[in-house]
Amino acid sequence: MLAIEKNWNNSAAALQVVVFKRGASAPAVSDSGPRARNHQDMVDKCRASSGTFQPPPVSRLRIHMVKESMMAKEMKVSSDIGYQNYSAEGRENHFSVMRPEEEWIQPVPEGAHYEWTETSMFGFNIPEHGIDCIIYYWHHPALSVTYGGLIIWRGQNGNQVACDYSDYRSVMPLPDDITNCTYANGVTVRMIKPLEEFHITFDDPPYETSLDLHLKAIMPPACRYNGGHITQAMKTSGELVLSGERFKIDGYHTRDRSWNEARSEVIRKTPPLNWTVGVFDDDFAFHHCSFDSRRYHPEWGDNFSGNGDDNNCLWGYIYENGETHGVAHVDQQTTRGPDGIAPMAVRTVITATNGRDYVITGKAISSTPVMAWPNMAAHFVLFEWECEGRKAKGHGDIQMVIYRDAYRMMDKATPKQ
Repeated sequence: MLAIEKNWNNSAAALQVVVFKRGASAPAVSDSGPRARNHQDMVDKCRASSGTFQPPPVSRLRIHMVKESMMAKEMKVSSDIGYQNYSAEGRENHFSVMRPEEEWIQPVPEGAHYEWTETSMFGFNIPEHGIDCIIYYWHHPALSVTYGGLIIWRGQNGNQVACDYSDYRSVMPLPDDITNCTYANGVTVRMIKPLEEFHITFDDPPYETSLDLHLKAIMPPACRYNGGHITQAMKTSGELVLSGERFKIDGYHTRDRSWNEARSEVIRKTPPLNWTVGVFDDDFAFHHCSFDSRRYHPEWGDNFSGNGDDNNCLWGYIYENGETHGVAHVDQQTTRGPDGIAPMAVRTVITATNGRDYVITGKAISSTPVMAWPNMAAHFVLFEWECEGRKAKGHGDIQMVIYRDAYRMMDKATPKQ
């Protein structure tokens, strides 16, 4: 994988290209783990486990540090990309590097805004039974609270409460160590090996629902060009008991983690955005965050200037045969369901930095709306994927997020029964 790693030299940062080969290992850690925000404990444990790990000073952990006000940089809405922390600056580099210590909650900068954010997302799917699951935690380390939980669904659901199982909470204590903890809603997360392997368990006897899930990476973490965010295709195995019915887990999923960034909940004037992942086998996976291409005359029409034109893809990757390639361009067309909102089919052409075009089409298997944030609606949809030139099919999610303006104009354009 081609990635960009920072070599710190006082306030200046030099760039070095690093090639990751498939199968490269990361250092293991002990079961006990460090306490959140205790950087020296984290350093000592990583050094003891590997003997070679040399993290940077706390003040230099953030890959995309700037001398100007951190909050002013993070909170401003960038008109040329229109969404959160996907800066236009540095996008041509495609990747940076996630360090092992960034699996833990990072030290909170002095004076950090209350919206200072970290996230952890895992999950699994069982396509032959139409089952999908998200395990998502949104951490606010400046406030020492966590939001999120576990949702399991089949079929097409009208709301989150209709899902087969859901325990998703607004406020929970932030665990001391997110790599070795049990959240207030009963989900236990244990990191076996940083950057590579996790074990998640859950048990709710009154609802006859339990989970024993192993996730093991098939690729190195793909870290966003300006740092602070990764996605990573994982092999999944284990067992789900859902309302007393037993299912074998043997497939793929994509984990997601963010750290050291402010994530504002302010309402944004953007079209719907597809966060899309798919895994076909150990040798092929993809990810991209993209708006639909304007040339397909999407339901939001000529609104939201800029988004949907040449810059409709915020970031992504193609992982193929042990190498990770950046995404140069995405041409995306989404077909929506009867409500005019939920994605039901997608056709995408991903142009990667290896010079190839990947034509990927998908159809929905199961879905549910999720009020991930009160000011933003979302549809989580399990898709079956086909890629031109590949016999095997893949699976993965679209998490479509949409704000008020786009939702209202799309809803108004949809005929009511």
